[in-house]
Amino acid sequence: MSLQRSVILALMSLVLSAQALAGPPGPGGSAPGGPGWGKWGPGPGGHRHGLPEGARELWIGSALYFVAAGTYYQWNVNAQRYEVVTPPPVIQGNSIASYEVIAYPASGQSVEQQGRDRYECHGWAVGQSGFDPATTTRPVGADSTERYRRALSACLTGRGYSVN
Repeated sequence: MSLQRSVILALMSLVLSAQALAGPPGPGGSAPGGPGWGKWGPGPGGHRHGLPEGARELWIGSALYFVAAGTYYQWNVNAQRYEVVTPPPVIQGNSIASYEVIAYPASGQSVEQQGRDRYECHGWAVGQSGFDPATTTRPVGADSTERYRRALSACLTGRGYSVN
């Protein structure tokens, strides 16, 4: 066998084994390597590596969960399937929505201008409130997030945005 043919065969076997060893697919379709690949179970609507139909992806920190009907699933490498796990601990403190400000361009600002305004107003709001939601690593009090939201809202309103 020639060296070139040996290399080609080695690469083909590497590619095929990489698909077999790859991590699990998520819920959904059935294309090889795509969401839902590797469907098993009886008839239509069966499980996908242990996930029920309609399971949704949920990232908590760096951990990937799938949730269906209030039940949490994670990938078990040894069993090569998703398994039911205890729900993750409740995250105490503020949710992202507690300091998020929704602003609509009321003066025809371009997408680039909106990004620039949001960035500059965020910096100003951090300076005014002493709270930066982009760098916080622990729960903070409601007063800190409320000061940040008020400052960000005031800045964006001053630049011609409608703020909710």
